Amino acid sequence: MDNVLIIGGAAGIGHQIALDFAEKGCCTAVADIDQSALTDMTQQNQIHGFKADVSSWESVSEMIEQVIDKIGSIDTLVFSAGITKKGKLEETNWALWQKTMAVNLHGLFFSIKAAAPHMIGRKKGKIVIIGSGSAITGSGGGIQYYASKGGAFGLMRSLVKELGEHQININVIAPRVIESQMLDSLYPTDELKQTVRNKIPIGRLGRPSDISELVQYLSSAQADYIHGQIFLLDGGRTYQGN
Repeated sequence: MDNVLIIGGAAGIGHQIALDFAEKGCCTAVADIDQSALTDMTQQNQIHGFKADVSSWESVSEMIEQVIDKIGSIDTLVFSAGITKKGKLEETNWALWQKTMAVNLHGLFFSIKAAAPHMIGRKKGKIVIIGSGSAITGSGGGIQYYASKGGAFGLMRSLVKELGEHQININVIAPRVIESQMLDSLYPTDELKQTVRNKIPIGRLGRPSDISELVQYLSSAQADYIHGQIFLLDGGRTYQGN
């Protein structure tokens, strides 16, 4: 039975991923800054909860140690923490830029840096990053969001050789327009959601389960030869030019 840690797993896409791992019988841990959501989730499911602020190295490194002390190891690390806000260049101030980078990119770096030594010591591990197709298209959020998610692509690629030598696989899933709280914040009305839905060739929005199923596969032994890849989950929208 694998041990899994989902960072940013108390809500949204990460929440579904955590529930699916737990349902499979995996020893599942969730880290999140939202203590209320974390408590609700862990009370209702066989999941270990840990509060952490991913924008802080001290908080992340302490959380990783707590997780390992509790469940023994981390076989799969899923990074699903993220924030966004729509805005053009003139609307994006330094505070918003810094906050987004601190969560989406610094948090990713801190999480991998803290967890990787434990995986390296065991010569085993899977890292799955929940990125965004926005890094490819430049649409769907603010410029600070696109930049942070593009940084996730670069960070992943920079680690392919270093981690691969230790039998650690790292990959990115890049979804677009997935039903979630984040989507609701960007497209708050049914009319706006329908406008987006009309641009998707398969005719529906993505579901958290679409992402979770791919995470499950990438964390399995069947994916041992999949390494350093970006998987675009968008229902065909991106290459239709929408």
